[in-house]
Amino acid sequence: MQQVKPKWLKSGLVLVCQRCYTERIPEEDPSVAARIGDFDLRDWLKERLKADGHWGKVRAISTSCMDVCARGRVTVTIDPQTDDGETEVLVVELPEDKETLYERIVERLT
Repeated sequence: MQQVKPKWLKSGLVLVCQRCYTERIPEEDPSVAARIGDFDLRDWLKERLKADGHWGKVRAISTSCMDVCARGRVTVTIDPQTDDGETEVLVVELPEDKETLYERIVERLT
């Protein structure tokens, strides 16, 4: 075993529940699924973080269920890797909340 120190270790991670938007929303709320379409929050965050020069020190990753299910919304966790950083769990409405979520991520992790 070898210990590593990735760039995000000093900033943080954004965990996006993939199950919310690939399984739960289409099954439980087809009208919400139709509104969201093929929008992928994790991919959008990754591209936006790259474009703004934050990718690497901040990573957006997909997770399985975090057991915080909110009908028609996606669970996202902002997990700062600093001593004084408190983990924040949010449920977001897509695509309406994506910009507000991004601003909060940048504020908390950069």
